[in-house]
Amino acid sequence: MPLGELIPRWDPQPPREVVEAAKKLRYRAMILVGLIVNRETLFPDQWIYVHSPNAKVGRIQNFKNWSASMLPDPAKTSLGMEYFCSEGDEIWSMSDARLLELAMNDLSLMGWTTLGAPREGLVFRQAKAYPVYDSGYQKRLEIIHRFLSTIPNFQSVGRGGIHRYNNQDHSMYTVMLAVKNLFGEGHDLWSVNTESSCGGEPS
Repeated sequence: MPLGELIPRWDPQPPREVVEAAKKLRYRAMILVGLIVNRETLFPDQWIYVHSPNAKVGRIQNFKNWSASMLPDPAKTSLGMEYFCSEGDEIWSMSDARLLELAMNDLSLMGWTTLGAPREGLVFRQAKAYPVYDSGYQKRLEIIHRFLSTIPNFQSVGRGGIHRYNNQDHSMYTVMLAVKNLFGEGHDLWSVNTESSCGGEPS
C-alpha cells in the first residue's frame, strides 16, 4: 500500500504533520492493455519506448521475449501496451473497449497495420503505479520516514512503501532485506538504490 494511503488510515492517527505530508504525496497511474496477436514475431526487444507525439502509448512490452513460458502458444505474440496517466483523466476514464481500440490504433501508427484484430485483449488498471518527484516531496518523505523510524516492528518496502521509483529488482530487494531484518539483521531499506535513479517512463 502506498504511503499516501497507508498513513492517513492508521488508528490512532500519527501526528498531524505526518498525515498531512502523506496526503500530499502524488502518484501517476498506469494502464496496461494486453493484446494477443496472430504473429509469431514482431520485434526482438523485451520492450520498446514510443516517442511519437501521434501515439498515446508510452511503452510496449513483448512478453514472449522475456520468457517463452509467458505465452502458451508460440505461434502468437503477447503485447502489453502501457499508458501512463493519472486517476480520473481521459485515458484512465476510457472504457475497456475504447482502450483496446486505442491500443490497436497505436500499433497501426507504428506500421503494424497488417495485424488485424487481436484474438484476445484485456485491460489492467494500476492506480498509484509511480511515485511523483514533485517540489517538496523530499521534505514530506523526511517527515514520514522520521515517524516510521520510531516504530520498531514496522517496515515499509517497494515503490509505494518508500515512495521511490525503484526498478523491480530494487523493489524486491527491499522485501528480501525486510525478511532478514525479521531475523535480527539491521538493513536500512530506505537506503536501497539511493546511489542512482532508474526508469523514466511516466510523463
